Amino acid sequence: MKILTVLLVLTGSALANPAQQEQQINMMLTMMERMGELERISQCVGVSQDRLKRVYRQTFAECGMGDMMSDEPSPAHQACLESSIVEHSGVAQERWEACDRDGDTEQQDDPLMAELDALSDRIGDRDPTAAEQQQMDQLIERMQQRGVAEMQQMVDAMIAGSQGSESLITLPLYPEAELLINIPAQSEMEIAEQRYETLPGASFITKASPAQVLAYYRQQLPTFQMHRPGSDTVALMQNIPPGFDYNRNMGQAFSIPHIYIQPASDKDRLRLAGAQTLFFVYYQPAD
Repeated sequence: MKILTVLLVLTGSALANPAQQEQQINMMLTMMERMGELERISQCVGVSQDRLKRVYRQTFAECGMGDMMSDEPSPAHQACLESSIVEHSGVAQERWEACDRDGDTEQQDDPLMAELDALSDRIGDRDPTAAEQQQMDQLIERMQQRGVAEMQQMVDAMIAGSQGSESLITLPLYPEAELLINIPAQSEMEIAEQRYETLPGASFITKASPAQVLAYYRQQLPTFQMHRPGSDTVALMQNIPPGFDYNRNMGQAFSIPHIYIQPASDKDRLRLAGAQTLFFVYYQPAD
């Protein structure tokens, strides 16, 4: 049932302990609420949002989060999700599946894309006029702006869903740094046909300088080794494999506990006035 998995690709892991799983569920529900998906599903299946949250929690407590990062999610886990959500909600599976189809239809019914397609059909094989080219450029720009806004909405939802999860991070936290996003789940990623198991990771922003953040972590993690991926970035790593290059071996990097430090950007400073540093913490999950 796709409704159940729409956001688990960002939060799910078969390797999560109970505290991690609880945070993953919290993040998923917060993201669904912030992005309007919880309201859409609530209206479609005829269940209040508060009750829908309880249904999701009961379902994942019973079935677990599963390995939703996998290219081939477990059929047994998918079957558990489908039967459990029907049982706990009292809503027939056919209704859930219809809401899935409704969600697909909403995504496909894109007025900007329809307008662009109609314009392209009208132009056909000939060169567009200046007015048609301008109209096409404006439509493409509006679609790009919408894409940026949707991505920012998702980022904001992930930030909201991450708050309060600092206790799950097993490496030291820089004092007074502001948590942005914490994905407390181990998962997998594939780069150049090679698969890597990746660690949980969290991002932070602070008004302290990159040098101050580095000095703190060198003191807190004296056995970690320093690696410089770029002129203004530094990674403090638990170990550095022979011949390792961060930019070339990024998949391998995400499997090694480390701190990655870089200067804050203008966009970062919109989130925290006076921010100087953005840094990432990749950590081993607690047992």
